Amino acid sequence: MELNKTVERIVPKNFETREEYLLYLRHLFAYEEVIKFLDNDFRVLEIGFGEGYGTNFLANHLNRITGLDVNKKAVTYANQKYGDDNCKFEHYDGNKLPYTDEYFDAVISFQVIEHIEDDHRFIKEIHRVLKNGGKSVLTTPNRKIRLTPGQDPWNEFHIREYSASQLDELLSGYFHDVRVWGVRGDSDVETIEKNRVKRSLSFYKLLPDFLKRFVTEDFITEYDTDSFYLEKKQVDKSMDLFALVKKQAR
Repeated sequence: MELNKTVERIVPKNFETREEYLLYLRHLFAYEEVIKFLDNDFRVLEIGFGEGYGTNFLANHLNRITGLDVNKKAVTYANQKYGDDNCKFEHYDGNKLPYTDEYFDAVISFQVIEHIEDDHRFIKEIHRVLKNGGKSVLTTPNRKIRLTPGQDPWNEFHIREYSASQLDELLSGYFHDVRVWGVRGDSDVETIEKNRVKRSLSFYKLLPDFLKRFVTEDFITEYDTDSFYLEKKQVDKSMDLFALVKKQAR
């Protein structure tokens, strides 16, 4: 069974452009960072796992993790490719999380909240299934480097995009301990990303795919996740927001 690449789903094989590969590394970097906040005996939920490669990566460091997604085909694919005793993939309707209150030690959701119509309900559900003292980590694109003030997202699949202050305000309504950091890259990586965003706002996005493949053949050897880092001060300059929250222990 194959799972096709989409604008919003990365399949980690046969990368055709430098931009595509750097997006994958940027997302993989977030998975590498989140491990630092998780104990290996945590019961972990990932909401919106995409292709499943990130859930599988985390499963190599955790005793148990569940990936949850609204796409039934993705669930079947991920279970066939990555499913194991400590790594399961399940389907849900995109609304209520199908778990009892205070069930998970940690909930992660990368590059998902920008797609959610009712973001308050989404965060409420994460809060509900988290144990007291539990953690959640979310990532999402930083609108500050993508959009002008008041501009709607140019990505047709995004309901909204957040600045660091907007994401902090949303999360602080439900969690007592909120930290919003940023994912940044070295100067080369950030220049490539800025140019990608500029082209997404221009006629370039109307070109057929074969005309966009202008990268060198060795681009995969040029970069790895060491090209990225967490920014805790100048967050507004970041490519993505990386939010770590904690549910207050009773």
